[in-house]
Amino acid sequence: MNFTVFQYPKSKHTRSLAPRLFKRYQTYKRYLQHEFSRTCVYCRQPDSSAPNLNFGVDHYRPKGIPKFASLECNYQNLYYCCGSCNSRKNNDWPKDESKGPYIVNPCDYIMSQHLRFESTKGTMATRTKFGEYTEDLLQLNDPTQVEYRKTTLAILKMAAINLTSLNNQKTQIIQLFQQNTISADIYDDEIGNIDDEIKTIETFIQNNTGSKPLLRVRNLK
Repeated sequence: MNFTVFQYPKSKHTRSLAPRLFKRYQTYKRYLQHEFSRTCVYCRQPDSSAPNLNFGVDHYRPKGIPKFASLECNYQNLYYCCGSCNSRKNNDWPKDESKGPYIVNPCDYIMSQHLRFESTKGTMATRTKFGEYTEDLLQLNDPTQVEYRKTTLAILKMAAINLTSLNNQKTQIIQLFQQNTISADIYDDEIGNIDDEIKTIETFIQNNTGSKPLLRVRNLK
């Protein structure tokens, strides 16, 4: 099982949602969570990896800069972002817009051309000056984050191995039942226990890869 968690997009993101204009930018959070697959657009951490993880709305062109005040509720300027990246990005904007440097985002840049996740090291490697600037400002290689990524991948790999083992056990139990080697009661107990374990592992994998299904939201489009 190959995991794509923490990987940067290899193409630009085209927004699929077009919510109406709201008075409060916070209202867009539920749309952005769907838009960007419940993942921080900068550090690539999914919001489902921890129940108390703080995610919010990032203004790419900072709302704290007067000339961008009119974009406070402009959906095209908003991104789904974890609390750490949001606070570190703050009101950053280049003094010379013709030169940058810019923090890369998935709608204006092919992010994998600027940043690459190194799974063996748990680090975000930089490929361009904009990538270097993004990594440095947002502290993407903070030791705590690096260790978290490495640990997450290691546990996911173990979970995948356990999942394969459980599915094999389930196949064996089914075969024994079909051969009349075990009773229906034993079959039901064994299959029930295995299914419970499989569900637990699948939920864990979904939570830590960001593939956990999102709840439907009314009037999402």
